[in-house]
Amino acid sequence: MTDALTGKQDIQRLLAYAESIAKESRKALTIEFNSKHKGIPFNTAPKVLQESLVAWFSRRDKNVKITPGTVSTTQGQVRATFGGETKNVRFQLHADAMFKTTGESAEAPCYLKELNVTVARV
Repeated sequence: MTDALTGKQDIQRLLAYAESIAKESRKALTIEFNSKHKGIPFNTAPKVLQESLVAWFSRRDKNVKITPGTVSTTQGQVRATFGGETKNVRFQLHADAMFKTTGESAEAPCYLKELNVTVARV
């Protein structure tokens, strides 16, 4: 017979699960960006990144809910923060993306070079 998990152990288990699917999302979204969103204007990249991540999580596990938060951009970089929750455990999801741009303007075509998605406990 297995013992029931304590509150701390259950929270750790759920955060570890959120972290594992965050890593999975990184690979899936990199593939998606390189096929569907190749060469989009850089000024649309933050919104596309947010929408893609929210859609991916809702397809992957309906019990893990994420909502878009703040977005900051610098030339070629996007950092998006999301609020997340699963089974009454709240966390923050951070998506850091680096894009290669073909020009200096905000409308220059961009291509995803690197994406990192991490989970932090709130």
